[in-house]
Amino acid sequence: MASVESAIESLSDAAMLPARWPEALDRFGQALNSDGATLVLKSTTISSIAVSTSIQPFVPLYMSGSICDPREQRVNPSVREGFMPDHAYFSAREIAHDPYYQEFLKPNGFGWNATAALHGDLIISVKRAFKRGPYDGAELQSLNAVLPWLRLISRTACMTWQSNFAGQLDAFERLRRGAILLDAKARVLRLNACVRFGDGLDVAAGLLQAPRAADRDRLRRFLSTVVSCGGAPASAPPTLALPRPSGGRPWILNGIACPHSLRSLHSEVAALLLITDLELRASPNGETLSLLFGLTRTEGALVGRLTSGESLREAALRLSISEGHARQRLKAIFHKTRTSRQGELIALLARFA
Repeated sequence: MASVESAIESLSDAAMLPARWPEALDRFGQALNSDGATLVLKSTTISSIAVSTSIQPFVPLYMSGSICDPREQRVNPSVREGFMPDHAYFSAREIAHDPYYQEFLKPNGFGWNATAALHGDLIISVKRAFKRGPYDGAELQSLNAVLPWLRLISRTACMTWQSNFAGQLDAFERLRRGAILLDAKARVLRLNACVRFGDGLDVAAGLLQAPRAADRDRLRRFLSTVVSCGGAPASAPPTLALPRPSGGRPWILNGIACPHSLRSLHSEVAALLLITDLELRASPNGETLSLLFGLTRTEGALVGRLTSGESLREAALRLSISEGHARQRLKAIFHKTRTSRQGELIALLARFA
């Protein structure tokens, strides 16, 4: 039982640290009297499968499409079911004559499978050689005894990944930065409240759009690079400037690939996209400035006006004080913030905007 418990713990770790999947699946297969194990999302792709080390050498051939796996169409386990063996889906005659079983699995040392649904479209499968015979009632009972733990791990991992990315969106929102989560097809999964669509940046059918054909193509190529699991190649720019039809400053898009998220098999997030609105004039919070630099209410308000682009004369008029008094307050602000000129002050305070 200790080996089974250890295997379950390894799977839990791998759900958050996907580089550990091969070792974790090895341990799980060994603990459950199997020669290998896989974890697969339906519609199998190279980024949606994790395999034990015993199976890794055969993955390229399998993924090449030269071998037709009949289970892709027929095996569709439900979370209402336990582990299902091959004979739940295929007759003995079908297995004996199917090329996948006889010409791919058997020569590579495998043959029998037992498969179960974990969470959503995630499926786990244990495998062993033909000579060991199919999984029988006692072995299926052992597999089903650990299945509730496997499903709990899967649900917990999904919630943890969701919470992590929700926290990132909230963090960028506090920094007044728009942030969007994208899936592997560059579809919008979630965004924070700082994202504003329109004037050159829109979303339709879940995909980001630009009004001009040339800009749409640039946006598509940029997003395709960003969501690639291997991250952006060195020659590809990590930033895209997207023009505004209004003639205003462009939208600035920064993409961060999240390959570990996809390889965890418990998150759809392929990339985090940051949106910078250069037309948005953000002013530092007056209370924050007072706390950090000991500014008075008038000084805080004056700084807010200056960092929003107003001249000293305009700021004084808005605050109903004389320009001379505003100049005196500005000198006091320079002293308190250890700056010596207006440009240096604005550059400093912009960090708090």
